[in-house]
Amino acid sequence: RMRGSPRILGAMSTSSRLVARGVRLLRGASAGVARAPLGSQGGSRRSCEDAGLQVLASGRAAAFSAVRPHMVAERWLAGASRWLAAPTTPPHGAVSVRLGASSVVGVRSMSAEAVAVEAAPAKEIYQMPKKVRKKMVTWDGARLSTDPTAPIVVRRRPTTPSQRHTAIIDKSFLWRGRPVKGLTQGMSKTGGRNNTGRITVFWRGGGNKHKYRLIDFKRVLFTHVGVRVGVVERVEYDPNRSAFIALLRHPVDEASLPAGHKKSIGDYLSYIVCPLGVKIGQELHASRTETVDVKPGNSMPLKFMPVGTVVHNIELWPGKGGQMCRSAGTSAQVLERNESKGYALLRLQSKEQRYVPLNSMATIGAVSNPNKKNEVLGKAGRNRWKGFRSRVRGVAMNPVDHPHGGGEGKKGTGGAPPTP
Repeated sequence: RMRGSPRILGAMSTSSRLVARGVRLLRGASAGVARAPLGSQGGSRRSCEDAGLQVLASGRAAAFSAVRPHMVAERWLAGASRWLAAPTTPPHGAVSVRLGASSVVGVRSMSAEAVAVEAAPAKEIYQMPKKVRKKMVTWDGARLSTDPTAPIVVRRRPTTPSQRHTAIIDKSFLWRGRPVKGLTQGMSKTGGRNNTGRITVFWRGGGNKHKYRLIDFKRVLFTHVGVRVGVVERVEYDPNRSAFIALLRHPVDEASLPAGHKKSIGDYLSYIVCPLGVKIGQELHASRTETVDVKPGNSMPLKFMPVGTVVHNIELWPGKGGQMCRSAGTSAQVLERNESKGYALLRLQSKEQRYVPLNSMATIGAVSNPNKKNEVLGKAGRNRWKGFRSRVRGVAMNPVDHPHGGGEGKKGTGGAPPTP
C-alpha cells in the first residue's frame, strides 16, 4: 500500500500541503472513520481529496507496473477508474466520499460470510426502531424487552403529576408505519347513540380517529385442503384491541388457482392476532385437514392437539372463526379430548372449564402483549383519546336521565339498584 512519500508528492504539480491533507482524508475514509458530509465542509476539502486521489492512484500505478511490467500504468488507471465508478451504494460499514461525479468507498475488512450477509437484501416491509438504546434498562431499573410480542411496561420520570403514575407499554419495537390499505376499512363513531339518536351507552364520545384492521380469525377457509403457509412480516399495534396483530405474507402459486378465481389482497396478505413469541420471518402453518407442528402461531383443529397444549383464538363453532381467548395475554389449556362425544375440554384462565367441538380450529400458544394488565394510563386525558368520557353517578342525575336520579341530597334507591 503506497504511503504517499515526499518524493511522489513533490513530483505532482499540486501544492504538497493540499495533497497531504487529501491523502489524510482518504486514509480516514478507507479506515471507516465517521466524518461530516462534504456539504458542510466547503469546496476546499473536495479539492484536497481530488489531489490526494490523483497522488495515490499514480503511486499505486507505478508500484504495480514495477511488480508486473507487462501491465502498464495506463491500463491500471483505466481499471481503477472503472472500479471507482462501479459502486453506487456502499455496503454496510462503508464510508462514501464524493469526488465530483465519482465516489470513493472505503470498506472495512470483512470475511466472505459477512459480505454475503451484508449483501443480502433486507426486508423492506420491516422497520427497525428509530432510536437504539445504549442501555437496555429503564431509568428505574426495569429490564427492556427486545421481543416485539412481549414488551414491558415503562414508567416515566415524575416530571409532572400525571407522569408520576404513568406506566405504558413500550411500543418502540413495533411497526411505525401505516397499516396495509387493502386490509383496513373506515370506522364511524356512534357517541353511544343508537339509530334514533338516543344515548344507549353512557360515557362514550370523542377520541382519536382510526381505521379498523380486518383480522383473519379463521386462518384457513373451511373448504381448504392442505397447509396454508404464512411468513411473519411485521408486528403492529392495533387500536381496536388490546393484543398486537401480525402481518402474514402467503406464498401463492397462481398456476394452481382454480379457473375463474378472482384475486384479492387476502390471498397474499392477512392480519392475525399476534401470538406470543413469534419472530420476524418465521413461517406459520395452518390446516384443517392435517397435523402441523406444535409451535406458537401454528393453527389446526383441536382433534389434532395433544392434551396439555396451550391455545388461543378458539372457534366455538367450526368454520366461524376464533371467538374465545383473543385478548392480550389470554390462553386456554386442552384438558381432554372426548372422541365419542366429539368435544374437547378446555380450561380458561378464569378456571372455567368448557367443552368445544373437536373440529374447531385453535392457534397454539398464548396471545401477545401479556403486560397489558399492568398498564396505568396516569391521567384522564389518555382515556379521552380512546373515546371514553368520565363516568357520572346515577344518583347525581335527574330522574329523566337515570333511575337513580332525583331526590333531595344523597337519596338512595330504596332497594337493589336496577342499573349501574
